[in-house]
Amino acid sequence: MMNKVSDTHIQLAKLRGQFIRHAAYEQLCDQFDRHLQRRRAALSLGLFEEARGIAIVGASGSGKSTLTARLLTQHPDILQPQSESQKAEIISLLVPSPATLKDVGSTILGALGYDSMRRSPAGAIWDQVRTLLHNRETLFVHLDEAQDLFSSRNTNVRNDVVNTLKSLMNSKAWPVGLILSGTPKMIEMINSDDQLKRRIDMVSIDAVTWASHGKEVRAYFKAYADKAGLSLCIELDLEDFLPRLLHAGANEFGLTVSMILNGIENAILEETDTLRLEHFIDAFQSKSGCVRGLNPFVVSDYLAIDTRAVMGIMQFGDGQVRR
Repeated sequence: MMNKVSDTHIQLAKLRGQFIRHAAYEQLCDQFDRHLQRRRAALSLGLFEEARGIAIVGASGSGKSTLTARLLTQHPDILQPQSESQKAEIISLLVPSPATLKDVGSTILGALGYDSMRRSPAGAIWDQVRTLLHNRETLFVHLDEAQDLFSSRNTNVRNDVVNTLKSLMNSKAWPVGLILSGTPKMIEMINSDDQLKRRIDMVSIDAVTWASHGKEVRAYFKAYADKAGLSLCIELDLEDFLPRLLHAGANEFGLTVSMILNGIENAILEETDTLRLEHFIDAFQSKSGCVRGLNPFVVSDYLAIDTRAVMGIMQFGDGQVRR
């Protein structure tokens, strides 16, 4: 017998499924469309010029994985991998951690729907990767958490990583564009090689502050409350509350939106129609496990709290805060 999903959780799922378009997303869309049209134009002329790449850089919790996934899965003009189709114009994968070239190559093979060849040497795996990318007419490979590719301290290993990435983009038989998403540590890998740096365009997801994004945050907050059918408690002073909300989200876009949704979830599950400060106090406490004295929605000197440290946020993937 199937379990019935409650209307409340359907409502919450719909709220979490909402996507907010913002400046970094618009920039990414523009860059990706340029790369896609440039590649298609070359193919239409039978040219195999070297491909280029895009790097989406943001701190943990900035929302980089979410916006990248949104672009790649919702783009109307690119074919995703499908079992009934040979063509797979884009494949997307999370870089395994700890990352080795052999594991990354095996993961790409798996994303293409083929045997991962994990027992084969790294060279043989990557030869097969290049062959299959050509056969399936893959235009782009997306590597999420790409900074993990450069985690080794061994110079030779790092050079192998950079050379492998370049070899995908400048293949004479079938060049493939790269989309790399990761933390600022990824920039070290890109800047380590002049040729790689020249071929990569950057999209940066900057920190969100009250001074720079106050108007947008207010609009997002009210929009989510309206969609949830919640009114704001009269005692909820937005001029004081919203800067606290940004600080609770470590001034990262993704974490701030997550905090808004967690507070709204508390209100909905309480079966109230009014959104109150207590809902966000509880949301931060649930996220961090901290005492009230370290809760930015409670204390007067909230800016003195290192919310990243309190929540144990490390430089890992968006939406999957690791401690």
